Amino acid sequence: MFDSRSPVIKIAGYAIVGFFVLVIIISFGMPDFMSRLGMDKSIVAVINGEKIHQLDFLRYRDSVSQRVPDINSKEMQHYILDSMIRYRLQLQKAHQLGIGVSDARIKRVIREMPMFRDETGKFNRQHLNLFLDHYHLSLNDYYVMVREDLINEEMVRMIQSGTGASRDEIVTGGAVENSRIQIRYCYASNTELRKRWAASLKVSDAEIDGELAANRSEIKDPKTDRQRIKAKLEDRKFEVKKKEITGEIDRLSLEGGSFERAAARLGGSVRASSVFKVGEPVREAGGKGNILYSLNESPLFVSDCLSLKSGSTSRVIASFDGLYVFTPVQKEVPFREPAAAQYEAMEMKLRNEKTNAVYINMMTAFLEKSKVSKNLNFD
Repeated sequence: MFDSRSPVIKIAGYAIVGFFVLVIIISFGMPDFMSRLGMDKSIVAVINGEKIHQLDFLRYRDSVSQRVPDINSKEMQHYILDSMIRYRLQLQKAHQLGIGVSDARIKRVIREMPMFRDETGKFNRQHLNLFLDHYHLSLNDYYVMVREDLINEEMVRMIQSGTGASRDEIVTGGAVENSRIQIRYCYASNTELRKRWAASLKVSDAEIDGELAANRSEIKDPKTDRQRIKAKLEDRKFEVKKKEITGEIDRLSLEGGSFERAAARLGGSVRASSVFKVGEPVREAGGKGNILYSLNESPLFVSDCLSLKSGSTSRVIASFDGLYVFTPVQKEVPFREPAAAQYEAMEMKLRNEKTNAVYINMMTAFLEKSKVSKNLNFD
């Protein structure tokens, strides 16, 4: 899962699972002005009592300079410090769990690094010395870095060794990955429906008078009362009309009626979606069609999309912008054991997802009890 032979990793530390933990670290690592009072300017952070000195930070920063743009900007230095904090917190957790590595393993790992071998493939001490000189490191400094990197790796391996994926999970994951779904949908916007029903939505003066007489609390401003009550009654009639058409189409759906009949009753425009996988957002057809949020966020769509027969209409999905009905035109969800290569890839994918989930949960609990202070003066 991780390449322990990478020279950059040996210097820069071990950043895992990135975004989610970084967000947590940033929230815990906001400037603590009280704790910074009197802090030594050579200390850039204190993590549960452990101090990160400026020299360590500069080594880390220089080691990632080739991969990070605008390395000297204040924003990027803050980002790099957050990365260091994430690494140290993980190391502290590993020590808490009692994880360690032997000196013999550290020596073996260093001797097996390709960058320290000569043309014959043998370890070359001169290559190691040049590397240490370039990064201004002593051999002991480098041993410490390699040890810490290996300890962090061991913690991840420990989590990974306790995770796995069953055959059923792999088959299901493969079915999702290889699924292909497409729908046709009919959409009638509220604006379109109001225009179509304009005649039946009209409100008479007698209706306005009746509403004001029945609800004296509605009388507030004689200049605007009638217009406000008129709009209110129009909205009420509009909602009644929508409930009527929704009820008709829902009954049609329960009887197994066709999408064509439902679309004709609803009116509006009929379109096809782009092809999507299970769990992916439904989009309008086209290269980068807009996401159909009203469908994606509808529990009815999620529950009925795969169970509905092609050509049969769904029930009405009422959204803030209008009414939808749909029918699937393509439903390919192959529940069969994937080929060997895909089976192995899916197993690793599921295993890594579980590893990351366990890691995030574990580190989140640790972070909630941690104390992180940052001295943000990089001038």
